[in-house]
Amino acid sequence: MTTRSKDELFQILSNSRRRYIIYYLSEGGNELSLKSLATKIAAVESGVSESDITSDERQRVYISLYQTHLPKLEEAGIVTYDEDERTVALTDDVLDSGFFWMDDAEDDRAIPWLRYYLALSALSWVLVAGVWLSLPVISVLGWSGVAVVVSVGLLGVVVAQYLVERASTTDRDAGYELLIE
Repeated sequence: MTTRSKDELFQILSNSRRRYIIYYLSEGGNELSLKSLATKIAAVESGVSESDITSDERQRVYISLYQTHLPKLEEAGIVTYDEDERTVALTDDVLDSGFFWMDDAEDDRAIPWLRYYLALSALSWVLVAGVWLSLPVISVLGWSGVAVVVSVGLLGVVVAQYLVERASTTDRDAGYELLIE
């Protein structure tokens, strides 16, 4: 995935069946049988439920997936196809990295959590030293006050990091929906 240009990926993803393959694999726990995948795609294309798909409709999609779309996606390093089991799965690279529009490595809005933890550590040591040296302003806190300030500060940073990373994980998962919208 990282060796492909955006133009190459756009060309690969220009076909709706290839996009549906990736989408359904991401939604279905990463591995699906080719038959199940063909049924899902045939249902979407026909505008009916999966149970209403005829074997002829499924077979037409199955053949095009097998002969055309899976080889292209496999060559691009997006999926793996097990011919013996007739199963399709996303590659580890796609599972780990997603696609370029999901890549937040270049995101300038990324929060440097290490800085917050270091600042909290520095503040903690200042408070500890202040109480130990009986500095007038800080010694009023006492040891229990220092413990409360440090634990509340740590709790605040941990909760903030959890909420921000949870939201970004949800955004990354939603990225696959962009394939079919």
